[in-house]
Amino acid sequence: MNTLHISSTNTVGEVVKALLKKFLVTESPAKFALYKRCHREDQVYACKLSDREHPLYLRLVAGPRTNTLSFVLCQHEIGEWEAFSLPELQNFLRILDKEEDEQLQNLKRRYTAYRHKLEEALGEVWKPG
Repeated sequence: MNTLHISSTNTVGEVVKALLKKFLVTESPAKFALYKRCHREDQVYACKLSDREHPLYLRLVAGPRTNTLSFVLCQHEIGEWEAFSLPELQNFLRILDKEEDEQLQNLKRRYTAYRHKLEEALGEVWKPG
């Protein structure tokens, strides 16, 4: 279970930083926003919280029912991708796939070189004589 210790005085900015730290996210907290999701009847409403709001306080005021109010952490740039056409997005994916393959090959080369050095060192230690 991933527990996050915050109080009702923590601001959205502090909560975002704590969440990113808890889950080892290295990106800047400025790239993220916390949204509150309100459930009323059959509708779900979402709105971005300002950095000065206090999410735990809002949660406490909402009452004990957990389905009344929840929070979602999102990156700001998500909406920016909607401006691109499908071919452009597919091209981005190809570029990212190529970069991923290159990084994987680089990692494999480094691992192989390291393994070779370890085997040589072990061979020196275990030489009879």
